[in-house]
Amino acid sequence: MNIEIKILKSGDEVLSIFNYLDSVAVSVKRKGGDVDVILLDKTDEGIPHIASTWTISKGDNEVVVSNDDTKVSTF
Repeated sequence: MNIEIKILKSGDEVLSIFNYLDSVAVSVKRKGGDVDVILLDKTDEGIPHIASTWTISKGDNEVVVSNDDTKVSTF
């Protein structure tokens, strides 16, 4: 089985791929300078899917968690 994971855009660069708990994490430097850490889990059939994405960007030392219309910030 060949699997192609299409998460890159023009100008992006893969920084690393590593195991994180039960997931595989792909660290991607985006063209604009932000870094996304994309967590890949597997379905029961063994097919990878994106479980969540952590974006590292400029800010004031805060973590922002959002889901649909809800946004929670910490300092």
